[in-house]
Amino acid sequence: MISDKNRKIAITGAFSALVVVMYLTGLGYIRINPQISYTILQVPVILATILGGLIPGIITGFVFGLTSLIKSAVMPLSMLDPYFLNPLCSIAPRIMIAVVTWLVFKGLKAIPHVPHIIAGVFAAVLGSLANTIFVFASLCLIYFAEIAPIANNAIAKFPSLANAAYIAILLTFAPAALVEGAISGVISGMVLTAMGVARHGKSKLSQENEAE
Repeated sequence: MISDKNRKIAITGAFSALVVVMYLTGLGYIRINPQISYTILQVPVILATILGGLIPGIITGFVFGLTSLIKSAVMPLSMLDPYFLNPLCSIAPRIMIAVVTWLVFKGLKAIPHVPHIIAGVFAAVLGSLANTIFVFASLCLIYFAEIAPIANNAIAKFPSLANAAYIAILLTFAPAALVEGAISGVISGMVLTAMGVARHGKSKLSQENEAE
């Protein structure tokens, strides 16, 4: 029990630190244009959840959300960043990454003959999509009137969609959701494979500790 507790603390600390490093170096954000920037900071949250459980994932997600809030205040990359000063848009959706990842991973693990590496990849993709969906939902619920014009400008080359605010916002977020989901699935799959997470859902190190 003590060993498992220490392992979870180590996982939480390691992936939370990784989030901070990726934030400080700018490696966690990919700027596409003034309206859109992609992020891969959901990956440490996903891995912390799969390898450590729900609580490590939630804590790492909180750290991700906190860096998002700070970035919006001191180093905004897109026109939407000012809205992430609201914790309901910056922190809450990042915590939901862990919740969705944990639920999907746990559910798929319960299915007989499903390798845990496959469960991990699916959980990573859906966890990443959850990030975009909850960010999208929070922005629409709280700041719809403000962000609708920004989204409409982003798809101005499609006149037939002009003023279709919900469609415009959705089309603004959809590419990010697909790209970030694919990246999350690939990176998570590679990391879990490298750590030896196959059918037992635990790394080689964890299995060796249990054997001792």
